[in-house]
Amino acid sequence: MTENTNDIGLYLFAGIVAILIFIILMFALGDLISRFSRQLRYINGEIGRTSGAERKYWIREKRRLWLSLIPFVKY
Repeated sequence: MTENTNDIGLYLFAGIVAILIFIILMFALGDLISRFSRQLRYINGEIGRTSGAERKYWIREKRRLWLSLIPFVKY
């Protein structure tokens, strides 16, 4: 009977840890999406505001921002 109680406690602890890790990962993903969205809005505003060589620069920055989503890609 004591062995069964220890197993239930272990499973409960593992479940709580797994749920906490999942919640932390969801907050991190939300933060990543929020920062990406903010940067994308800024770059799109700069693209609309500028022209010529400066516009090409911001278009290049937008392409780099999108590439930054791919893991292990250095730009």
